Amino acid sequence: MSVKPWQISNIPGPKTASVLKSGEAAAKIIKRAKRPILIVGARIVKETAAGEPLVKYVVELAKLGIPVVATAHSRKILLENGVKPVATMPLINITNMLKDPEWRGFDGNGGYTHAIFFGITYYLQSQMLSALKHFAPKLVTISLDKEYHPNATWSFPNLSDEEWKEALDKLVSALKGG
Repeated sequence: MSVKPWQISNIPGPKTASVLKSGEAAAKIIKRAKRPILIVGARIVKETAAGEPLVKYVVELAKLGIPVVATAHSRKILLENGVKPVATMPLINITNMLKDPEWRGFDGNGGYTHAIFFGITYYLQSQMLSALKHFAPKLVTISLDKEYHPNATWSFPNLSDEEWKEALDKLVSALKGG
């Protein structure tokens, strides 16, 4: 499946993201992850997927035991919804930590194998994914946003709000075993 970056000026080079064709496909990758981490941004505060608040999906992923890092001003809404982030920091800081092969993670048990990005402004996420692609080549990066991110390892294609909601619902359902 050939897809174009959502932002047409995003020219990633020869290595581009594999397309997540469904929420179930994303769930399979996340289920196999030994040490995933979910990095969320400001878009989870007010945005929705076809009327469903994005924070709902973060809450569901956190309930499954995936540690959450709050960036931008997402901490407050996470706490209001019962999710205590393992850290709150600027996106560039967590990106730099993920690039560091000596970093032992927030719990001291080793680096993360999969970094899942959700609700982060497109152009900022694009740059962070590019940095990780080049300087943390063993890290698997997954974008759960509705715009295709060619610098990720895995990304949804460009989706409508309705398609995105369906993919996120199926992702959560499949991770729960449904």
